[in-house]
Amino acid sequence: MTDSTTTVRPPHQPHPYVGGRAVALRALAAWRSGGGGAPRTVLVTGGSGSGRSRLLTGFLMLCEPSERERFDLAALDPATVPPGGLPAPPVFDAAGRTALQLRWLVADHFAPGAVRADELAGRLAGIGAPERPVAVVVADVDRAGVLAGSGEPALVAEQVLRPLALAPGVRLLADVDRAEAQWLAEQLPGDQLLVMDLDREPWRDEEGLRLQAEYSLRDPGGAAELARTADGPLVVRLAAWSSRSRPGGPGGPVPTPLPLPLPRTVGDALDLQARLHGADELTLRRLLAPLALAGPGEPLPLELWAPLASAVAGRDLGPALAGGQHLLLPFFDLASAEGEPPAVRIVHPALAAELRERFGGTVHEVQRRLTAALLATLDGDGPGRWARAAPYVREQVVGHALEGGVLPDLMADGGFLVHAEQVRLRAAAERLVAAGTELPPLGRTWLRLATLFVRQQLEPRLRAALLEHGARQDGLPAPEFGVELPWCTLWARPLAGVRGVTAAIGPTGASLLVAYRPGAEPELTAYEVLTGTPAGCDPERVVRPGEEQRAATPLGISTGADYLRLWTRGADGRPSEQVAVFVSGAPLGGADLTPDGLLLLADARGVAVLRPSALPVRP
Repeated sequence: MTDSTTTVRPPHQPHPYVGGRAVALRALAAWRSGGGGAPRTVLVTGGSGSGRSRLLTGFLMLCEPSERERFDLAALDPATVPPGGLPAPPVFDAAGRTALQLRWLVADHFAPGAVRADELAGRLAGIGAPERPVAVVVADVDRAGVLAGSGEPALVAEQVLRPLALAPGVRLLADVDRAEAQWLAEQLPGDQLLVMDLDREPWRDEEGLRLQAEYSLRDPGGAAELARTADGPLVVRLAAWSSRSRPGGPGGPVPTPLPLPLPRTVGDALDLQARLHGADELTLRRLLAPLALAGPGEPLPLELWAPLASAVAGRDLGPALAGGQHLLLPFFDLASAEGEPPAVRIVHPALAAELRERFGGTVHEVQRRLTAALLATLDGDGPGRWARAAPYVREQVVGHALEGGVLPDLMADGGFLVHAEQVRLRAAAERLVAAGTELPPLGRTWLRLATLFVRQQLEPRLRAALLEHGARQDGLPAPEFGVELPWCTLWARPLAGVRGVTAAIGPTGASLLVAYRPGAEPELTAYEVLTGTPAGCDPERVVRPGEEQRAATPLGISTGADYLRLWTRGADGRPSEQVAVFVSGAPLGGADLTPDGLLLLADARGVAVLRPSALPVRP
């Protein structure tokens, strides 16, 4: 007998952000609970545009207590909801980072205190404890690296994900490309690993694609067919935007049925849009090239879109861009923050990859033209123009110039070297060197110092000053940077093993630099301060400045293991205002000031004398 008073519960509602993926969400909730039989490592994979990032974001919403409160959890399938009362797991975003940067990020979060890169592997292996493992999430591994085609995702899998997955105190969740998922599956114990390929059963979720298509198309029949045909959510999204991108009546664009055949891939969706608008696919490709070929970083300022696309086409595409807003609608997003000039970016890396593929062998010429167009935006001539360059130009020109084959020429420009985005420039320069490309002399000096510039996050003026000093150490003339430097290097000489320098006065009254080298037979070597020529006197017989002379020096100095600071002296002789900082990538061998304020310096490469800009220039 049936109890007519029994309330029939409605079916569970889909996750409001993900819109489906119930099978995948159940597996992720089981991983988060850490119950018996749950895998310690879950890899979410699939083709680009399969919805990996969206699934991960939707799941993490349910793990974050403040976000979780916004959901009607009673309406969701309980098996898809991770247990409450747990802190949100730390999420490490690999997008735009190198494997080494990501290793430091994870290690500093869980086990701070490492000072050398070779300590990181041990610290990753020691995270957590087997009896109380910690959850770790690594997102967007496919977007790791600062340059396209850098191979950084594979390095992240090897140097970050594998150690974390093998650490007994870690439960790992990561979003990776299929190649990295397959490699990791060969490295990890199968009974502790779950690989969720969103393009394959049981994770594909055609029902979720149908719901997405129905919501966007408002055509149930066409939505079901599109869900069966499309490779993933991105294709559904692009097709749905195409259906409502054609101008309608006074009310604007309206959804319209899509013609057959329906798109299966991102490339099909691109061709469908061109066909719907009667547009030339090559023109569409050229219009989207500045967005598709840009590296990670700032969105493209809207004012640059037309000149960059015109440079690619070799003709003015301004009218085509102005009249093509409906044609381009599915393929870009507005990306500027409130109060900033309008900017745009490509909707998804999969679309950028498709467009890059379509350029084929001409992509190098396209990149060269984009480089030339960005350089044309610089104001004036000389190295000082880079200080006035737009942030987008300083950041993006590196990748375009690398692929266009003109980066070595730019690396002879001191202004470019100190104002370009340093992480990206170092990655590009290292790729050139690995390929056997000869860098200009100043570029080689910059690359020697690049690790210091990146690690210390130095500002352009200090980068320029250290690069000036490095160039003089390498026997190069003093470069022009277009900025005022805190010092100029009078001379630099190689001298191995220096462990101390001091100012002295020779028999003729000339100021000297005396360098000390320890050993079985300690050695003193004296040089004339102004010229760097060896002094023709016995270093043991020179006179050191007295305390009164040192107190009268116009500048003061304070030193650390790998840095020094210069100060002006106040009326009381105490430090007043900092006027310069010198930073080294290795311990300094010594530093001193002459009575008239010249800086004597020793490091691993030798000895040098610097004239601080705070000193009056001698006639």
